Amino acid sequence: MANRNGAGGPTLDSDDEAALLRPLTFAEGAGLPLALWAVLARALSDHPWTAQDVSVFRDQVGELLVETQTPGGVAYRLRSRRDRPGERQTQQAITSALLAEVSRDGGSGHRDWSAAAPYVVDHLATHAAAGGVLDDVLEDAEYLVHASPRGLLRALNAPGSTQGRVRRSIYRTSFHVHATATLPERRDILAIDAARHGETGLSRELSRGRPFRPRWATGTMIHPALRFTRTGLGVDAAACTVIDGRPHAVTGCYDSNVRVWDLVDGTERLVITEDDGVYALDCAEIDGRPHVVTGTCSGGVRVWDLETGAERFALKGHKGWIRAVGCTVIDGWPHAVTAGEDCLVRLWDLVDGSERARMVGHTDEVRAVAFAEVAGRPVAVTGGCDNTTRLWDLEDGVERAVLTGHPSTVYALACTVIDGVPHVIIGSGGERAVRVWCLTDGSERAVLGGHTSWISAMSCVDLGGRPHLLTAGGDCTVRVWDLTEDTERAVLTGHQGRVEVLACTEVGGRPYAVSGGHSASPRVWDLGDAALPTPREGHTGTVQAVGVVKIDRRPHVVTGGDTTIRVWDLADGAERHTLSHGHRVEALACTTVDGSPYAAVGGCCGAARIWDLAAGTAVRNLPGPDHRVDAVAWADVNGRPHAVTSDQDRTVRVWELGEGVEHPLLTDRTRSAVRAMEPVTVDGRPHLLTGSEDAALRLWRLTGKGRRVTATIHTGHHWIRALAATDLDGRPHAVTVGANDTAVQVWDLTDGTLRSTLPGHPSGVVTVACAMRDDRRDAITLDGSGTVHVWNLAPALLREKIALPARAQCVTAAGPDLVIGMGDDVVVLDRDH
Repeated sequence: MANRNGAGGPTLDSDDEAALLRPLTFAEGAGLPLALWAVLARALSDHPWTAQDVSVFRDQVGELLVETQTPGGVAYRLRSRRDRPGERQTQQAITSALLAEVSRDGGSGHRDWSAAAPYVVDHLATHAAAGGVLDDVLEDAEYLVHASPRGLLRALNAPGSTQGRVRRSIYRTSFHVHATATLPERRDILAIDAARHGETGLSRELSRGRPFRPRWATGTMIHPALRFTRTGLGVDAAACTVIDGRPHAVTGCYDSNVRVWDLVDGTERLVITEDDGVYALDCAEIDGRPHVVTGTCSGGVRVWDLETGAERFALKGHKGWIRAVGCTVIDGWPHAVTAGEDCLVRLWDLVDGSERARMVGHTDEVRAVAFAEVAGRPVAVTGGCDNTTRLWDLEDGVERAVLTGHPSTVYALACTVIDGVPHVIIGSGGERAVRVWCLTDGSERAVLGGHTSWISAMSCVDLGGRPHLLTAGGDCTVRVWDLTEDTERAVLTGHQGRVEVLACTEVGGRPYAVSGGHSASPRVWDLGDAALPTPREGHTGTVQAVGVVKIDRRPHVVTGGDTTIRVWDLADGAERHTLSHGHRVEALACTTVDGSPYAAVGGCCGAARIWDLAAGTAVRNLPGPDHRVDAVAWADVNGRPHAVTSDQDRTVRVWELGEGVEHPLLTDRTRSAVRAMEPVTVDGRPHLLTGSEDAALRLWRLTGKGRRVTATIHTGHHWIRALAATDLDGRPHAVTVGANDTAVQVWDLTDGTLRSTLPGHPSGVVTVACAMRDDRRDAITLDGSGTVHVWNLAPALLREKIALPARAQCVTAAGPDLVIGMGDDVVVLDRDH
């Protein structure tokens, strides 16, 4: 053990040297700063090493070290990697020592992560995961806010406890949003995602110090199988491969770029630029190296080396759009099958680039290809716009069979073996189901239905030793099917666009999938967790409208989305009713008539109804032409509430509430379609305020004879998307949102003047609502970036911002609180008094 020599430095024996080098053996990233090196030396050796001891030792063994200047100071690591004996126990000791270095707040006793050393923030998760104690660290809500996002995401893939599974899922759900957010924004996002998981206690911890905190939220759009979502453009083609021993996704896009990225943390490794949009690709191993075969919308087919990004060769011959690319092995040699707009199916040798076969038979564009082995011979299965599926023998290029009878274009194919027999699964555009066909006798085995829209992508995967199928399409979901039992095993939700590509692989021995689409950012799923319980559900489509009304003297939230109206208790989120509207809901408005709560609801195909919200029954239909009802409101007519509807035939209709009334009380044509409506009082008289596609605000008088439109204000917007009405200084005002404008306008309705603008939104404003806070009038705006802005209207000053995990479509105030429709989910935020 060390003794002091005459010069004041330690005299070290071999055990001392090993003890002082041991912390660097486990150092992550650029290495340990000297102070933490000393801390870990003490923790791992039970000897009171000082920073001075470590400093002298550093100078003595400098040839063994790499010294790096980091933003947090100089860091040290070993020049060459050493064995890590007893790693689990050592990593646990390192984790405890690093945690002990994070000071605690004297008042609350919470760790002050804002003052933690950069190394702790960046690498604590890696040490904790290696020691099997990451879930213990995640119990500290503040750590979730302050941890280095990329490092924690990687660490979350380590095995964990059932208890920690929920916190891992919360962190992953919106990682693509909060990873680059400020700390307050990350706090908001994580708090809302905790509420979406039903973790209200954690949600309140995370929202500490923020102006609003989640009361409750639905969780339709989250699933514990999600590992991360990759930001940026959507994807039009995807495949998976292994590069340098690590699993990667390869995605193609309409922007002509092929992106290669790590499936563990989404890090981009390589970008290959094609000469046109890439809509089909697949991966193959050629000469022991990973390659990708790409097909473009101008007919180009090329083979690229994924380690260097270099083009190997072009496969020439196709004309028109390439829609299908698949790679397979024939007689031990890599081959590709390509097809598309020219109706030809071509087989290529990927070693020398020669064309081995040209297969003619399809009479229209080919959209999909898959591979199987039938009677010991390799076959390609192709399908397309001629509504057929064809089997081709890849050894001689002969067509072996044609499967007909599909109602429309075959968009997706997948092959697998079920009970020892090869099968093909076919998805066509005219069905919301896929069909499973036996490839040996051509018989149909099963029909798997569950999607609510067409199916455009499929992939097969082995789960638990059994063949499974993934399907995806226009309903924005990915579904997992057990092909042995022909049953649906899971529904993976969260995409906010059509899912058009699927690819499967393994990561760390676990089955993974990549899903995405032209307007849907790619998502990575751990299919081993696909069957885990999901948070409580709600709407299965975008929530387009929200309202608040009292039922039995308790405030309730009313939401419209998919084809339903749902009624929730504002206090705890308990669902009181689910009302089937029959068509997609586009707008709703709530009111109370003679003490009873009602909602006027409009939707596509001219479907408009009035609902009794206490009884949960439809009171009456509001008949009209077969046009989408864009806006509804309640307006005062002779002292009684009347429902007002506006649809795309540019007609405003006013309806009495009573039963047996077949025709509207008033009907008036407008110069352009009305997109938003609100009741207002001007000069002591009730009016209807409308905002139209011609960018004009109009005040309507709904009683008496003569001209109905009493005033028109030309706003200068391209068109009016949304509006809200309020009083300022005793005068009625309108707050308007236009097209994709980033500024909101405030108009005085008494004299038609522009009072102020609310500028500075980072993207186009989506909607607006008004609320009263004490004696202050507030406007709440939502923009396309997923941010809520709260404005004090009188001075036109921004008071607060709240970051959301996803883009929201609608908002309303419930007293001082907010109700938000965010994708398919409903979020209620309490003001933190």
